Amino acid sequence: MSELRNPWQLLYRVYRHVQPVLEREFAAWYKRAQAIPNPELRKQAQDSMNSKKFHCQGGCVYAAQVIPHVETIVPLIVAYQTISDYLDNLCDRSTSLDPQDFRQLHMSMQDALTPGAPLRDYYLYREDKDDGGFLAGLVQTCQQHVAQLPAYEKIQAKILEFSCLYSDLQVYKHIAPQLREDHLLTWWDQYKERYHDLHWQEFAAVTGSTIGIFALFCLATDPDVGEEQIQTVSEAYFPWLCGLHILLDYLIDLEEDKMGGDLNFVSYYDSERIATERLQLFIKQAKASAKRLPNPAFHRMIVDGLVAFYLADRKVNRSQPHIYTIARQLLKQAKGLPSVLFYVNSLLVRR
Repeated sequence: MSELRNPWQLLYRVYRHVQPVLEREFAAWYKRAQAIPNPELRKQAQDSMNSKKFHCQGGCVYAAQVIPHVETIVPLIVAYQTISDYLDNLCDRSTSLDPQDFRQLHMSMQDALTPGAPLRDYYLYREDKDDGGFLAGLVQTCQQHVAQLPAYEKIQAKILEFSCLYSDLQVYKHIAPQLREDHLLTWWDQYKERYHDLHWQEFAAVTGSTIGIFALFCLATDPDVGEEQIQTVSEAYFPWLCGLHILLDYLIDLEEDKMGGDLNFVSYYDSERIATERLQLFIKQAKASAKRLPNPAFHRMIVDGLVAFYLADRKVNRSQPHIYTIARQLLKQAKGLPSVLFYVNSLLVRR
C-alpha cells in the first residue's frame, strides 16, 4: 500500500483513479438491475442503488491506498456493497418479516467472500424470486475478485466473521418490531464480556458497517501482510471506526426514524448529553486507533471524512435541534484543514 499523507493527495487519487472505475461498475450493475424480471425485486434493486450510491462512493475511497489494484478492489467493493444495500431494501422495505428469509438472503454475503462456494437459492423463503441472475452475478463477481487478492487466505476468516455479524444484525433488526429488541439483547449477551466498553446498541451499530471489510480487502493486496497487522486493523475498525460510521448514520436519521417508528440506535441513549459524549468517545478512540495502523494518515482522514460526510447531510439543520446540537459538538472535535476540506467535498457529493 502506498502512503497517503494529506487530503489533497487522497482526493486527487479518488477522482483521478478510483471514481472512473466506480462509475463504470455502478452503471453496469444498475443496467442489470433495470433488467430484473420480477417487478418487486427490480424496484428494490433500483431503489437501493438510487438512494445509497454514496455507500459505494465512500467504500471505494479505500482503494486510493492501493492504486495498482484499483481494477480489483473497486469492482469488489461496488459489488459487495451493492449486495448489502439491495438486501437491506429487501428486508426493510419489501414484503417479508420472516427471519428465515432474511437469513437465507444474507448467506449470499458469506458466499460472496468464499471463492468457489456454490450458489444457493437465496430467495428460497420468499414469493418474489426471479431476479434474472442479479444477486448471483454480484456474488460471483465478488468471488472472482477476492480470489485475486494475494493475501486473501490470511484475512478471509476475519472478513467472514465481520460479514456474519453484519448478517446477524440484519436478521434481528428487520423482524417484527415487537420482537427485535429482545432478539438484539439476547444476541448481545454473547458478546458483552468481550466488548465491555460498549453499550448494547453500540455493538449492534458496529456490526452494521462494511468499512472494516473494505479495509481488510486493501490489506490483502500485500502478500507479506502479517497476523499482527491484520489484528491491529481489525481491532481499530471493530469497534471504533465501524461504530463511528454507523452511529453517525443513525444520528442524522434520528428524527426521521422517530416519526416513522423505525429502529434507531442513537435513540437509546438516555439524553442528548450522553449521546454527544459517546459519539465524541468514538471519534477519540477512532483517531487513537488510526495512529497504530499501517498508513495512519489515511485512516485518520477516514475518521475526519466520516464526520464531515455525515454531518454535511441536509438533515443536519436548525429545524432538527437535537441533531444539530450534537453535530456542532462533533464537528468541533474533527477540526483542522482535512475536516474543512472533506466537509466542503461532502456538501458537493451529498447535496
